[in-house]
Amino acid sequence: MIAVNVEVSPILPMYVIPKPKGGVLEKDSVTTTSSYQTVASHIVTDEKTFQLSKVVISASKAAWIVYRWNNAVISAERNLDDKTIVIEHFPWDYYTMLGDGSKAFDVQAKYDSEAGTVNVEIVGEEVSS
Repeated sequence: MIAVNVEVSPILPMYVIPKPKGGVLEKDSVTTTSSYQTVASHIVTDEKTFQLSKVVISASKAAWIVYRWNNAVISAERNLDDKTIVIEHFPWDYYTMLGDGSKAFDVQAKYDSEAGTVNVEIVGEEVSS
């Protein structure tokens, strides 16, 4: 008979930091109109790159939503109903957003058939370019 004693050291927890990790939080609400208007935005610091992490959107009435960078639409136009909350996560380097102190990422909305309130939260991280 062979006996073996094995000592197993405790497993140390691994620390995983998701990227982008956040640090930037912009949020606001607007009453929609028939034309697109900015609900929430983030102006990116000069020579920093904005890494978008998450966007959360809700609406009290159906609304059309688009994402923009530096006044150009970078997403599909989407119709959000009044029963859904959008929680959208983005991978690292989703879209190149190099700041100059005036360029902004923003979320815009307009109503579908009647005015309502749209709420937007933008989360992201600015990193050195």
